[in-house]
Amino acid sequence: MASDSFALLGLPRSACLSPDEIRAAFQKAAAAAHPDAAAHEADRAARTLLFQQINEASGILTPIASRLKHLLALEAPGFIPSRAAPMDDALVALFSEVGSAVQLAAAWTRDRLAATTFLAKASLTAREMQVQEALEAAGASLRLAQESLAASLPGLEAMRSTGPVPTEALHTLAQRASFLEKWQSQLQSAWGALFAAS
Repeated sequence: MASDSFALLGLPRSACLSPDEIRAAFQKAAAAAHPDAAAHEADRAARTLLFQQINEASGILTPIASRLKHLLALEAPGFIPSRAAPMDDALVALFSEVGSAVQLAAAWTRDRLAATTFLAKASLTAREMQVQEALEAAGASLRLAQESLAASLPGLEAMRSTGPVPTEALHTLAQRASFLEKWQSQLQSAWGALFAAS
């Protein structure tokens, strides 16, 4: 069985943990286990290992997707989903919006890097604004989807508290959160490439 990241940070097993709760629990656990407070070398080695585990636990619990996957692994260790997590129309539309914005940014970046004269670079200015607007719009849509997912977690938590672990629902939300986190990373990369090429 995987180590329990919730227990390492002194947190309840819950889908609904805010970044502030996780950060506060991490700081408390890290302060208590910090290697600098070691009494002797063996204690330092044990504290160093625990400190690393606390860091890893924070990294697992902070992103919603990995927190939900960890919760599922802890509470339903043998779970095998009956089907792939569904992509509803809203998620498909968001995938399309993010993909289009990322492709626009990649095409502009490629053209900008290939432009060698001032005139060629200047001709790309209007397109750059369109790319930025597409990335901003996709980012706004993505934030709304992330907020909606976060708002659904209390309902999942209520289901967990009144009966058996809702494994399919937990799996579906974890997969949805994974998609959103992946697309957020793609948008961030597109912004980074855009600025680097400017």
